[in-house]
Amino acid sequence: MSTILDYVKSEKRSFSEFPFNHIDALVFAEATYFQWEYPLHNIWTQEWPYQISDSMFFSEMPKSQEMPLFGQYAADTENNLKMIDILRESPRYKDVSISHLCARTNEREQIQFAAMCFHLPDNICFVGFRGTDGTLIGWKEDFQLSYLYPVPAQEEATRYLNFLGRKFSPETRFYIGGHSKGGNLSIYSATSCSDPIKSRILGIFSFDGPGFSFKLHETEQYRKIAHMVHHLVPSSSFVGMLLESAPGTTKFIENKALWLKQHSPFTWEVKQNDFSYVPSLNKNAGVRIAAVDSWLSDQSFEDRESFTEMLYHIATSSGASNIFRPDSSWAVKMSHIIDATKAVDAKSRARLIETLRILVLFSFRQKK
Repeated sequence: MSTILDYVKSEKRSFSEFPFNHIDALVFAEATYFQWEYPLHNIWTQEWPYQISDSMFFSEMPKSQEMPLFGQYAADTENNLKMIDILRESPRYKDVSISHLCARTNEREQIQFAAMCFHLPDNICFVGFRGTDGTLIGWKEDFQLSYLYPVPAQEEATRYLNFLGRKFSPETRFYIGGHSKGGNLSIYSATSCSDPIKSRILGIFSFDGPGFSFKLHETEQYRKIAHMVHHLVPSSSFVGMLLESAPGTTKFIENKALWLKQHSPFTWEVKQNDFSYVPSLNKNAGVRIAAVDSWLSDQSFEDRESFTEMLYHIATSSGASNIFRPDSSWAVKMSHIIDATKAVDAKSRARLIETLRILVLFSFRQKK
């Protein structure tokens, strides 16, 4: 089985020799998880405009051993660190420059957001939106997608894209993309940005990105960019099939990983010039999604919000800051979680237990 790591290793042609494709879009979407906050200046400001940006080439990135925490907020840190070293030396990618890093994580404002630009030849820019990292507030914002519109990261994504449209020359054209929540932000920002910027968009990529809590695809603004949307998910997708997405626009990538492991792009199968596709969603995954959709439909937006706040309260009680990097005191943190769960009222606790029970049953069914 070949993956994006194999593609980045083996593809030697420049973008002028071999044009940008779907796999390149995923490579850039995954590269948004790199901790660009270390080598690049963050241009985010509360007021307009953003600060002045700096930039660097992939070839100028620190080596993985020089920056061991460079991939600390990615779920698959090991493969992200491998990709850093491959991209640094890649004839195809090493001269791609990265600029306009904008990163904002704030618990009080309930936002986890990061975006950046990858500059390709011919005045083309790939605008990459980072998906959910390991921060608890990032995961809370994911749950908020089921009842809140817009979430803070969606508003920031639109602000960022509109800024780029004014900052860059009118000849600059854009690809927009991201993985997981980053894919959701890509579609939302392209839908909500100004019409002049819409006319400069070449393609929009949502890699296993969830949908929306309302029918965004039925709005007039979405119809203007609908023909450019690529919703690509693994064959047993869970995250990318949640909530409302435009019907008939999803393509399924061959993937043999189990349960939530398939959410990692490093498990998706690629061919020489594209992904390896299958006709439809895996049957077991379809059953799982139907059950979750049914559960969601029985919950009002108020119930969903209450459930999210309860989960967040329990999670923060542990004192953990990054769910991808549990430390040596994890046993102590778990005891705090159990104590916080006991403090929740009986009705809410019963709802939490039932939801977790359903997910565990789905997990075992997936393994059969």
